[in-house]
Amino acid sequence: MTEIENSSSILIVDDNTLNLDLLSKILTKSNFQIVTAVDGIDAIEKVAFYQPELILLDIMMPRLNGFETCRQLKQNPLTRDIPIIFMTALADTENKVKGFNLGASDYVTKPFQKKELLARIKSHLQLFNLGSKLKNQNNLLQKQVIDKYEAELQLLEANEQLETANSTLKAEIENRKLIEIELQQEIGERRQITKELKKTLEEKELLLKEIHHRVKNNLFIVSSLLDLQTDHIDSPTVIKMLDNSQNRIMSMALIHEQLYGDTSLSRINFEQYITDLTDKLNSSYLTKEINFYIDVEEIYFNIETATPCGLIVNELVTNSAEHAFKKRSEGNIWLSAKKDSLGTITLIVKDDGIGFTDSKVFYESESLGMNLIFTLVEQIEGKLELKGDRGTEVKITFSELDYQNRM
Repeated sequence: MTEIENSSSILIVDDNTLNLDLLSKILTKSNFQIVTAVDGIDAIEKVAFYQPELILLDIMMPRLNGFETCRQLKQNPLTRDIPIIFMTALADTENKVKGFNLGASDYVTKPFQKKELLARIKSHLQLFNLGSKLKNQNNLLQKQVIDKYEAELQLLEANEQLETANSTLKAEIENRKLIEIELQQEIGERRQITKELKKTLEEKELLLKEIHHRVKNNLFIVSSLLDLQTDHIDSPTVIKMLDNSQNRIMSMALIHEQLYGDTSLSRINFEQYITDLTDKLNSSYLTKEINFYIDVEEIYFNIETATPCGLIVNELVTNSAEHAFKKRSEGNIWLSAKKDSLGTITLIVKDDGIGFTDSKVFYESESLGMNLIFTLVEQIEGKLELKGDRGTEVKITFSELDYQNRM
């Protein structure tokens, strides 16, 4: 066989699995690509999907026999050119004539001879390939004729347009000279406008940096004033409230500090922010030795999302440090933030503290910190989940909200 025939695909349709296995082995050894079907309905579905180059079709099958299968395939413009060889024990002339009238290419009578079968398959594949080549050549020739005709029409139209264009060419050349002079003037004006816009943009960026710098400084000043105020207060409860307020102010100040040092002035690197926040908390505010384990992807938030997220992390971390390790002097806190392909962000804060047995203690708490967490989660349209069997784990899922661009 030729190289093309050896790579040809053949669909074998037979409800007898022994026949299917035997034919598949014979044809596979001859380097054909084999697809099998157990009845006519299965065959029609697989022909549409695999587009075989030849079909070996049994006649006596359940659901849909070979004659009806052949009729439907030959009525379909997409499959009617595929050669069909009937395989059957019905050797009478009437059935053969019926098959040929339906469009079959040949008959193989069971039990068949291997060499005869391969010879018939080879012959019909060669005819099919030659027919396909001839059809393609005819289509190509027709296309070339049409293309040539269209090209001649276009050439005639182009000649007419050229004659019309020649009559106005001189006037257009003069007009273009005038346009070129005007364009040079406009280019000069645009360069000046671009220069002024660039200067304005630089001034705006500088102003935004200065605003973020001053906001950060003012927040740190407020935090320092709260720190000074604690020196004149004896109540531990009030001191703790002032410390918590300092933490919240510090978490907001870090956002403006990062914006001041970033060139975009609009996006927060949440990974860097979480690292800076935990460092500040651990070194300045937390009363216990906390080991932080941070696993945060490189996610960027706008300021409207970063601020509530930072406050949520601050509240959860300080809450764990204050309540999760009551009988210990140190503890471990894990912080994780991941973003999936749909843009959904999962933020997890987990500790190995005492945990809780009743989630109502968490959800029904009247403390300012817990109320603040619920409010902030609602603000970012997130969902909060809680586990408390082994330490405490708080998982918040949300998507960054869209806000109008400032620049």
